Amino acid sequence: MSDDNKKLNLPVIKKGGDLAKQPIKKGVSTLDLSKKSSVSSILMSKPTSIQNSILKEEVGLDLVLVGDLTTSMTDYHKLLKDKFKVLCKELFSMIDNMRIGIIFYLDHDSHLPYVTRVSKLSKDIEQLYHFIESTPVSHDGNSTFDEAVEDAFNDIVNINWREVGTRSVVLFGDAQPHEPEECPNRFSYFDLTKKMFQNKIVVNSVYCGKDYGSDEELQRLENVNVGDFSQRIYRMGHPNFYSWVANITGGMVLGIRNIEDLVDIIKASAAKDSGHLDDLEKKMKATSPSKLKLIEVARKAEKRRKLGGDERKMLT
Repeated sequence: MSDDNKKLNLPVIKKGGDLAKQPIKKGVSTLDLSKKSSVSSILMSKPTSIQNSILKEEVGLDLVLVGDLTTSMTDYHKLLKDKFKVLCKELFSMIDNMRIGIIFYLDHDSHLPYVTRVSKLSKDIEQLYHFIESTPVSHDGNSTFDEAVEDAFNDIVNINWREVGTRSVVLFGDAQPHEPEECPNRFSYFDLTKKMFQNKIVVNSVYCGKDYGSDEELQRLENVNVGDFSQRIYRMGHPNFYSWVANITGGMVLGIRNIEDLVDIIKASAAKDSGHLDDLEKKMKATSPSKLKLIEVARKAEKRRKLGGDERKMLT
């Protein structure tokens, strides 16, 4: 074939007289550092200084607070409004490159102002605080004992997580989700929890109801292996659900004795999932030694998450 034919990509005549199209050579495109997919490429190669800057921005803790704002949880909403800015100041000073997102949920009843409300992951404390302040608590009640936790789980899966970094959730509430057939959107909390685990999202749960016994008993209610979704669950009961979702995703589960404890549980969850438990423990020893039990529970949960095989059951 002549050089001209090669340049023009003209058909090549085969021996049998058929035409064969000359393949077009595609050039290798330059890596687009502005795209999220570039982060994965960076991790597969030796990073340049520019790429290191991207990794520094991407690696960090994404923490999503997920809260029930039905009537029984009014005091928790007030606590968040009162303590949120101080909480953020402490967390942001302890954990580099941290972002916080918030998801509030109610139920599906038509008289309620919303099913879920979402504030995306952000470093903007004022914006997050305004979201808390402007989101109403329901004082009208809902028609079922279950609540729209499954809708909140769908929001968790779809929130703006970073491609690289640690993904942590603190879920606080006092009721289990609806089964799929009772949810207008047919969301399955089991399938969504499995997807969260597959997406490396750790759920730390805070059961705000009553009659759960000690924290150790709450942990053992659903002593399932981390990541073991081989058996579907159905109508577990409220405390059992909070035990299950934490244990199966590698998080920790705690009950509330005092409403004020929620703030310390959020701190411990964030410190655990970002690798800053030693820093928080040191501070607690100096300022609030009575809260050190949280560090112990967090260390057990973290050790359990890292173990393999049958030893992944809750350590006691």
